[in-house]
Amino acid sequence: MKIRNGITKLTAAAAVVFLAGCQNSEVAGPGQSSGTVSANEAAAISTFLVSSAFEGWGFDDVGGGGGGASLRSSSGVPITIDYAVDVTSGCPLGGDLGVSGSITGSIDDQTLAGDLSLSVVTSAANCAFLHEQTEFTLNTNPDLVLAGGFAFDQGELVGEATFTYTGTVLWAADDGRSGSCVYAVAVAMDAAGSVVESGTVCGQSL
Repeated sequence: MKIRNGITKLTAAAAVVFLAGCQNSEVAGPGQSSGTVSANEAAAISTFLVSSAFEGWGFDDVGGGGGGASLRSSSGVPITIDYAVDVTSGCPLGGDLGVSGSITGSIDDQTLAGDLSLSVVTSAANCAFLHEQTEFTLNTNPDLVLAGGFAFDQGELVGEATFTYTGTVLWAADDGRSGSCVYAVAVAMDAAGSVVESGTVCGQSL
């Protein structure tokens, strides 16, 4: 259905925005709040967590999605969107990662015009993964919150999509290093794909 394709495209765009920011920003260095984690390692931590935040958000069926998610649409136009996810999964090297949140808003299934709000909480509990032969164990305190919204027409973004990403990750490496990484980020993306980031990640200004 048109509605499924449009929402999938726009939520995927939100993930791309944050992954690009994580990979391209100089987000950490010695002496910052992240301890001795390198910029490359901090980007790997961020990418791992942001990627995980979008797990289970596939719209394979307008009546429901994978990963325990559900989509409920009321009759009539515009269609009301209320898509929720609440999933806990195991991490690659042990521990758990929880993702909960929702997409809400309304959409015209014929014109693909409407607006959506996104709120996703990612929680890590002794969640371990490998990056370039170093094992990192992650805990969130407070949990990471990705929130934002956007309007669209014909399935294309109208104006700017704006998001915030906040929270703190406590990390420990198997070589004895440890520290914290604080996220306080605002991101805006326009219809042309131009992205403006502001705030701080791991003590480093964007």
